[in-house]
Amino acid sequence: MFKIITFHIFLALTLFETSLCTLNALDYQVEFVGNLENETHILLEETSQLSTLQNSPASSAAALQRRADKDISNLLKALQSQAYYGAKVKTSINFDLTPAVVKIEIETGPIYPLTSFSIVSSKETVNDEDYQYPFASIDIQDLEITINNPAFPKDVLNAEEILLKRLEREGYPLAKIVQREVLADQTSKSVSVTLHLDSGHLARFGPTSITGQKRVQDIFFCRKITWQEGALYQPEQVARTLNALEASGLFSSITIRYADEVDENGMLPMNITVTEAKHRSIGLGLNYDTDLGPGLSAEWENRNLRGRGEKLSFVTNLWLRKKEGTLRYTIPDFYRPRQDLIWTAEALNLDTRGFEESSLSLSGIIERQLNDNIRFSYGGMFKRLRNWDSDNNGSFNLLKAPLQFMWHKTNSLLDPTQGSVVLIKSTPTLETKSPRFAYSINTISGSIYVPLRKDQRFVIAAKATLGSIWGANKHSIPPSERFYAGSDNLLRGYRYLTVSPLNEENKPIGGRSMMVYSLEARMRFSECFGFVTFWDIGNVYANSHPQINHKQLQAVGVGARYHTPVGPIRLDIAFPLNPRKHVDNRFQIYFSIGQSF
Repeated sequence: MFKIITFHIFLALTLFETSLCTLNALDYQVEFVGNLENETHILLEETSQLSTLQNSPASSAAALQRRADKDISNLLKALQSQAYYGAKVKTSINFDLTPAVVKIEIETGPIYPLTSFSIVSSKETVNDEDYQYPFASIDIQDLEITINNPAFPKDVLNAEEILLKRLEREGYPLAKIVQREVLADQTSKSVSVTLHLDSGHLARFGPTSITGQKRVQDIFFCRKITWQEGALYQPEQVARTLNALEASGLFSSITIRYADEVDENGMLPMNITVTEAKHRSIGLGLNYDTDLGPGLSAEWENRNLRGRGEKLSFVTNLWLRKKEGTLRYTIPDFYRPRQDLIWTAEALNLDTRGFEESSLSLSGIIERQLNDNIRFSYGGMFKRLRNWDSDNNGSFNLLKAPLQFMWHKTNSLLDPTQGSVVLIKSTPTLETKSPRFAYSINTISGSIYVPLRKDQRFVIAAKATLGSIWGANKHSIPPSERFYAGSDNLLRGYRYLTVSPLNEENKPIGGRSMMVYSLEARMRFSECFGFVTFWDIGNVYANSHPQINHKQLQAVGVGARYHTPVGPIRLDIAFPLNPRKHVDNRFQIYFSIGQSF
């Protein structure tokens, strides 16, 4: 009983004290007085604690006065950011009104121009040849500074950043601003700025140490490091090394640092610190296609098989009418940096309206990345292929030489919202059995992504795909090697792989050329959810060149997107505008991971 009474007494006292505080709280309003530009007025309101805390009444008149006094220095700094270096701020409070009125009187004065900007060395004596004023050749216009423009502090800070980055590019990564001297002359109403710079010594890449690795061998890092010991320091080489290590997928964190000083030979020791990620992964997924039915996908990957970044992966996709599996082994930096050797074994069993296929292939491809945007690949492949239920049943032993060129400049591989891609493929093919024949499958595609808003939540995406098969006559070419459209990324809405010339039984027989276009409007409503509308148009033709005057098949549709770290989950429904009798359904549904292009 005693404990309960004590609790009630304590609660009553607490409520009583809270009521007293509420009664003593002082509501107020804020008024800015002065000839202010709209932008300056908004800035002052955002800076003023009196304004931002207006919904939190002061506990007393003295507390409100303290708020007003503290506001003066904040407002003066805000005015100086607008180049008002002679501004005056005065506050007064009328407690007789309810609520109280806080008047903030602003006298901005004139905008002060920047009349002088200079850079001087912080060294008193300069005897070392490495201290030969590396900044002497830098013009202030290179720093985006214009004399007699308003002396905005942000411009000075931006100039410092540009200066240090330029010195770093010229081999002075240890450069630093020792002192920033800003003088506002109240007589001439102008500002002069002097930067005291310590450029540091000219630096060359020194020895590199690796820390944090456990299962990744040092030789892997040696192949990824793009700088040469003894070469002039270049930040671009550091960035390329960082990108190469990140792209390997072997590390959860990577930090590249350099020492605080160069050694007696002008060498700058480097250090790479990493935290290894899990090198093995496994994944499962679900797919759905109106023609193929429900599907299951599974994958397994080891990204560090022998300690040097070798990658072994297995991927399988199983539908009712399509079954495929791919085993791939990648050797990174094969004989040279940014060049990989990729061994691939693939098996496929496919049942379509125009043909059935069973195939097994083995390929060795060398893939080389020339720069951040361009990569190409070449190699050889042997494919054992069997077709039946088609216009050319039989078995084929095909020797191929795949060639590929890609130009890629987008902001994301998984879900691009800006940039463009060009992909060119050519696959010369030889039938090694008698009767021998040869042909070449060639395609070129281009995609472009244009954001219509700065936040890139509304994007227009477009893609064009052209193809042509040269060489042997159409009947000799295996049916599954010909062109067909009608899929989740090539002319949606039409029955799977049926867009091609048809025979008298309305069965697709494949074509020797194709031309397909896609246009999408992609809208993202939140971090996770998005919506898509699209229009596809195109066809596949019997001749080796597209027939522009031939009828084009069109489709429209809508889709939903659920965005994840590994790419968007996609659900599309497409409606053919030119359905072919006894061939196409009224709509097609696609469910998978990744954008259509």
